[in-house]
Amino acid sequence: MQRLLILSIYILCLGNFYAQDSSIDFTIKNLGINVDGHFNELTISADFDMEGKLNNISSAIVVSSIETGIDSRDEHLLEEDYFYVEKYPKITLKSTEIKALKNDNYEVTANLTIKGKTKQITIPLSVQKVNETYKITSYFEINRRDFDVGGGSFVMSKTVKINVTHYKEL
Repeated sequence: MQRLLILSIYILCLGNFYAQDSSIDFTIKNLGINVDGHFNELTISADFDMEGKLNNISSAIVVSSIETGIDSRDEHLLEEDYFYVEKYPKITLKSTEIKALKNDNYEVTANLTIKGKTKQITIPLSVQKVNETYKITSYFEINRRDFDVGGGSFVMSKTVKINVTHYKEL
């Protein structure tokens, strides 16, 4: 009985956490091995019209919240040759145009700013209604060299794969 109660509380808490969770995860190859990571502190804002169509999306990431599973690597990524967190503490993305496609898919044109450099990117985005929540997902790639992150390293891939998930209550 006690196990059932604990399991029920766990599922209830997980359900509440899951419904309000946002994540930005990334993968990059370094020395031929995939390095996965994520940011622990971020905000994502998404605005919808009365018909449920996406009007605007933006995000801000606290760079110092990066986590790759190795503390010394995380600390190195905050230094000048990578993110230079002392001078550029946040990464931001702001939509400039949103084109609705079929089946609640969108093509979002946005300004992405990393390390003080802003580049216009186009990303695919999907919106699903899950109960009383919008689930927003996007998968895209960027070139780290466009933002002078990691310099000209030959052992690290220039392509960073990014996966975003955001839940917004209706």
